[in-house]
Amino acid sequence: MVTRVKYWLVISVTTLLCIGSGDSFFLFLKTLAQIGREDFERNSYAQPTYGSNTQSEEVPEYDFIIVGAGPAGCVLANRLSENARWKVLLLEAGPGENELNNIPILTTFLQDSSYNWGDVAEAQDGSCWGMIDQRCSIPHGKGLGGSTLINYMMYTRGNRADYDRWASLGNPGWSYDEVLPYFMKTERSSLRGLENSTYHNYDGMLSVEFPAFRTHLAQTFVKGAREIGHKKIDYNGKSQLGVSYVQSNTLNGMRQTAYRAMIKPVLENRPNLHVRPYSRVTKLLIDANTKSVYGVTYAKNFRNFDVHASKEVIVTAGSINTPQLLMLSGIGPEEHLRSIKIPVVQNLPVGENLIDSVVFNGLTFIMNETGQALLTDSRFHLHSIADYFHGHGPLTVPGGVEAINFLQTSHGAQQPGVPDIAIIFSTGSLVSDGGLGLRNGKRIKTSLYNKVYKPLENLRNDQWTASVVLLHPKSVGQLSLRSANPYSSPKIRTNYLTEKDDVETMLEGIKEAVRISKSPSMKRYDARVLGIPLPNCEQYPLSDDDYWRCAIRTLSSTAYQQLGTCKMGPAEDPTAVVSAGLLVHGVGKLRIADVSVVPTSISGQSAAVAYMIGEKAADLIKAQWS
Repeated sequence: MVTRVKYWLVISVTTLLCIGSGDSFFLFLKTLAQIGREDFERNSYAQPTYGSNTQSEEVPEYDFIIVGAGPAGCVLANRLSENARWKVLLLEAGPGENELNNIPILTTFLQDSSYNWGDVAEAQDGSCWGMIDQRCSIPHGKGLGGSTLINYMMYTRGNRADYDRWASLGNPGWSYDEVLPYFMKTERSSLRGLENSTYHNYDGMLSVEFPAFRTHLAQTFVKGAREIGHKKIDYNGKSQLGVSYVQSNTLNGMRQTAYRAMIKPVLENRPNLHVRPYSRVTKLLIDANTKSVYGVTYAKNFRNFDVHASKEVIVTAGSINTPQLLMLSGIGPEEHLRSIKIPVVQNLPVGENLIDSVVFNGLTFIMNETGQALLTDSRFHLHSIADYFHGHGPLTVPGGVEAINFLQTSHGAQQPGVPDIAIIFSTGSLVSDGGLGLRNGKRIKTSLYNKVYKPLENLRNDQWTASVVLLHPKSVGQLSLRSANPYSSPKIRTNYLTEKDDVETMLEGIKEAVRISKSPSMKRYDARVLGIPLPNCEQYPLSDDDYWRCAIRTLSSTAYQQLGTCKMGPAEDPTAVVSAGLLVHGVGKLRIADVSVVPTSISGQSAAVAYMIGEKAADLIKAQWS
């Protein structure tokens, strides 16, 4: 409570001092960033208690040990602990949330915080040209809630064909009709206008809502998209081609993490559910004779502890940390493990199917008006803080993202009705956070930022951004270990844009975004594409396709949805790591239940898929052990 009072006292005083100065919003952001960094550092060493049943290290055995408190892990901990006879332990390497996590507009700052593992991909030849050392950041969440602590809160399930394709690859039980009930089971929808939709549930634990605040500019973007032929849709409903306001995992305007949705409401009343933050699992304990997992080793307070599982260990650490843990434990590509002197338990293609959608953030539009964008001094006042606590106002908009347009380009290899591009509309630009959040989080070079974007900091004209997301990349990456040291970051080779078709698909998405900007409704703003060329692309005219091909390779980065590094498939599939039941091939009592098992790209966001996988995994486990 003291911390909360501190936050809002400092924020309120700062705002009162700055209103009318023309710099109130940027100073507001800088103040929050400083408070947040101090709190992040404090959280890195603090030892909070989560419920009266957070236990000491003396308990030797549980029925189930869950590694990783992201969406799937939190769902599993909730569902399995419904059985009072089962003792369930949820281990998480990071801390709990703080007050800054709750404010949707501050999402950009969380990429550069201790709630992010801070991994960086290897240098790329054909992408990440505008990033420091040509290395893109790979943000993924560290703490109770996993990546839902730092993501943009967008709830997007994907397309029917995505899941039917999983089933066709030899994964029975994973078709769209079979997974839709699991998407709906978690959801508590309060989407205005969709109250009677059969594609949504209204009594689950995870809130899905439209942000309460909308700029007129966002409304005009949606109207303009419709004017040029894009239907207004519920993208979690029957059709995924069209335009919509974003559906977000917020509750009354505040971020709702997986931990807050699935664990916090039940923890006090379930003595059989134990949660241990700051507990980093470094190894799976495996019986060499039976190849069965019987527990884990985790580190806490500079000490190592072993804990045993009588039934299963379930790894839900995500597409980066899950394959890392498996390989550290001897489960992975035999040649690679031997090269770093890790004894091989099971030869499997762990880390070999890294699917990572990329997003181009460099399409910025300058308007002829002021006061229409979200992050402006004319819009931000002291009452915005009061509005936030009442569930509305500009602070409730997730990272400035307000609308999304799904389309299928002529380059898309998917079947009809499946989008291959998402255009995400944001009111603002890379400078809207004062150059403090997105720039640092994406590792954009200072020289590039200063030449192209810094001049916008003093520009009074409003700006908006169309971020172009490649939903189904043909380029596939790999993940491997640097060494046998569990504290070394993994080696991530994203291989972004190695397939030229990926660039051409994104180029078509850029052209469609520009076309929307010229729609009848949008014309009133006389929006023009930012005319300052990227330094490494200025040999091409801005109107030339080759300029935009260069720009795509310069300012594209991850869309925050790494998938597939422990691919699901039948035992005879040489690329598969787990079965359709999510059991690791050739290893007993070990299950993986996160987005690392996803076999192919999806037309949505990974968080929604992770919740679904957690729900389905819970039923698979209950069916086996009940």
